[in-house]
Amino acid sequence: MGAGPTGLVGREGELAELAAFLDTAGADGAALLLTGDPGVGKTALLDATVDLAAAKGRHVVRGSGDEYETDISYAGLHQLVSALPDELGRLPQPTREALEVALGLGAGPAPSQIAVLNAALSLFDEAAKEQPLLLIVDDLHAVDQASRAALGFVARRLAGRRIGLLAAQRQEPGESSGETFRSTGLPELQIAPLDDTDALRLLSRRFAHLPRRILSTVAHEAQGNPLALLEFAGSSTAASGGRHPQGAGWSSGQGRDVRALYSARLARLPHRTRDVLLLAALEGSGDIGILETAGGPGSLEELTPAERDHLVIVAENGRTVRFRHPLVRSAVVDSSTGEQRRTAHRLLADALADHPERRGDHLARATTAPDETVAAAVESAARSSLRRGDTDGAITRLRRAAELSPDRTGRRRRLSQAAYVAAWVAGHLEVSHEIMREVEGDPATRSLPAAATAGFLVLVTQGDADTAHALLMNAIEQAPMPPGPPSGELETALFTLTLASQYSGRPEHWQPLIDVLARLPETSPAAAASLGRVHHDPGSVTDRMLRRLDEEIAGLRDQSDADVVVRTALTASYLDRLPGCREAVSRVIRDRGAVGSSMPALMFVALDDLHTGRWQASASAADELIALSEETGYHLFAQVGHYIAAMAAAQRGDLDACRRHCETVWEWSGPRRLRRLENCAHQAAARAALGAADFETAFHHATAICAPGILPPFNPEALWSAPDLIEAAIRTGRHTEARRHADALCDAGVGRLSARLALSSATATAMTSAAEDMVRCFEEALALPGIEQWPFEAGHARLAYGEALRRQGHNRDARIHLTAAHDRFEHLGARTWQARAAAELRATGMTRTSRGKAGEALTPQELEVARLAATGLSNPQIASRLFLSPRTVSSHLYRVFPKLGITSRAELRDALEALPPEPPATRP
Repeated sequence: MGAGPTGLVGREGELAELAAFLDTAGADGAALLLTGDPGVGKTALLDATVDLAAAKGRHVVRGSGDEYETDISYAGLHQLVSALPDELGRLPQPTREALEVALGLGAGPAPSQIAVLNAALSLFDEAAKEQPLLLIVDDLHAVDQASRAALGFVARRLAGRRIGLLAAQRQEPGESSGETFRSTGLPELQIAPLDDTDALRLLSRRFAHLPRRILSTVAHEAQGNPLALLEFAGSSTAASGGRHPQGAGWSSGQGRDVRALYSARLARLPHRTRDVLLLAALEGSGDIGILETAGGPGSLEELTPAERDHLVIVAENGRTVRFRHPLVRSAVVDSSTGEQRRTAHRLLADALADHPERRGDHLARATTAPDETVAAAVESAARSSLRRGDTDGAITRLRRAAELSPDRTGRRRRLSQAAYVAAWVAGHLEVSHEIMREVEGDPATRSLPAAATAGFLVLVTQGDADTAHALLMNAIEQAPMPPGPPSGELETALFTLTLASQYSGRPEHWQPLIDVLARLPETSPAAAASLGRVHHDPGSVTDRMLRRLDEEIAGLRDQSDADVVVRTALTASYLDRLPGCREAVSRVIRDRGAVGSSMPALMFVALDDLHTGRWQASASAADELIALSEETGYHLFAQVGHYIAAMAAAQRGDLDACRRHCETVWEWSGPRRLRRLENCAHQAAARAALGAADFETAFHHATAICAPGILPPFNPEALWSAPDLIEAAIRTGRHTEARRHADALCDAGVGRLSARLALSSATATAMTSAAEDMVRCFEEALALPGIEQWPFEAGHARLAYGEALRRQGHNRDARIHLTAAHDRFEHLGARTWQARAAAELRATGMTRTSRGKAGEALTPQELEVARLAATGLSNPQIASRLFLSPRTVSSHLYRVFPKLGITSRAELRDALEALPPEPPATRP
């Protein structure tokens, strides 16, 4: 009858394409999407491909979409992963755990989306090691969005892998092929209806007993749709030789007509059978165990009539049941009443007590009136979604919990939580704004979550610190203050209030915050209260707090919660501990599971690169931060990117680029009175002018941040730019102001917080010291441990020391430090600063600088000093062993670093190991 080897009629061309697809996929990886009308034969072609794949020795894993599981993230991926338990067990632990947590198969920190996608690809790679793998997904249109993203991710990375991905997707009326392609990213094969000849051949093959006239009528009415052909011809009316009743809408769409036929067959089933079918349709996964628990004893036996009528198929292993066609499932749901569906959802919720998300979803569908118990269960499901890294699912469930909340307070709180997750975690500002519009009409000042979300949105998008501060202070003042450290909603509100006060930098904002913090106990370094205190007065940070912060930074390597990573790094950034956070914040950026957190993480990477001398990398990260912030509407964070870019340009000596970035910050921040950002731009402008030896301009910008002799609270730029103000004051003859500011920096007590701040304080003291004390003070500054990890500050100290020695006529000693500074600035690419050092060297009578170049051989003494430094010895300890002065040891190291192409003491060991072996000694 013209049927191919698979038994399909009229599909020779499609089967040939599928066979070619299998060959390509088995050798080099390939993906393909079958599209077409409901009932056109996509599933039959998938079945045929499974047979072809088995004949070719492929490992086949199959799954399908379910319209009742579309709001359960990774439900579709779960089917594919659960079919590969052995391969999952062979994955590295972090990879395996990312999949297990995301799919609800295990517990642990929430993985990012990219971690889950990479883990899925790794699993499929593992499964394809022994034999080529074929992944088949039916009803892709009904697969949840997270799984569709995973399949698209895998499909775009199949080249060179022995993996095939074959999916089928219904094309609804009015949907173009282009729309389908964009939503999946897979190449398509359009499955067309059978032509008249093949339609009659199919009918003749299956219904040879029917008259030709009846078959011709069915073929005409079915319009080539295989499912319609078989169902129409198999209906009792056609089989008895009669005509299909007119008015049933045959020619208005085969899918609807076939569904009507299925509905008629369902109506003839026993009532109890229809109840169990409804449970199966709404449950989605087809898990026999869940159906038996929900349906009660003997419920599975009730499926027998439906199985005999070929409406459902029970798997050979007896563990799952699936509908013969998605239209059967649709017919089951369509033929039920609302009350029947709600009853089924309640039974399923009871059966899924150990699955909080699915239980919450069924409870939500079973409930029509507000119910706090159900709302709390759905909110719990949202928290479970967040733990799995499913931010979209969490937002959806929080909004549904708000709908079910019986009182306005609960509704506002849950909507506000959804908006906050959308803005901070998911990076969906539009969604967050949309949710907050639902809260309109309710006074946000009465709700901590609403105030935190509204304040955060208005701050990061518009830079409106005044509104954000007013909203948050009003809400916090009305909230009860707990006896212990704040948590939950109060902690979130305090964190946002701290951000608003921080960027404002004005006393009318930070003073009320300090009054609130005074009533709170000391808590975790990553908490909002700790951040506020550090920002207000870094010198007040206790040694105990520093130890706790170092412990929490050490724990970040195992921390997958982006919020914890960002808050810890934020506190660390004020205390020069960003290098320890580098791996964790880089992971936040790389994974991009939390888009909102990626922007602060980019700030910290850019700042770490800035402080450690990787200025090109810092500028690149700042550019990425600016682009991402502008793209997503987080305009406040873009200004931070401009500040970091300005600082990198200032230290490189790119004065034009620095000025452009500073002007951008001033233009945006000035009208909004964001004093903190204005100070940031002044800091960069002062640094640029100082490098260019324009000391008057440098003094103007530095004193725009603070007056000489004053380090005001809530002004970290005053602390960081203090050495610049002091040097500019000295070089413009303002010695009294310079000494007053150096005393203020020393009195602040920040030298114990980090090597960089210790060096800044000691250098400031040395620059303003009496002539007889100057050498001792500079030597003490340069002997401080750990200063090599801050290459610019160390070079700046060398330059200041050399300049001071030259002014006192000690040209020979001055050349040592000026040369070291020159070499350091040359290695860093600090052109204007290098020029300053060169000018000073010329003033000592030295016409040619002696500088170490990358790749230049170390002298024997330099090599010996470097090896001892690589073991962790300090400069004084090395000096004692080699009978040198600490100053000479320091000079050697400053020549060693450029020769080895490194910028910090921590890189010495690896750089020395990479050196070529010394040639063997030869006898004379």
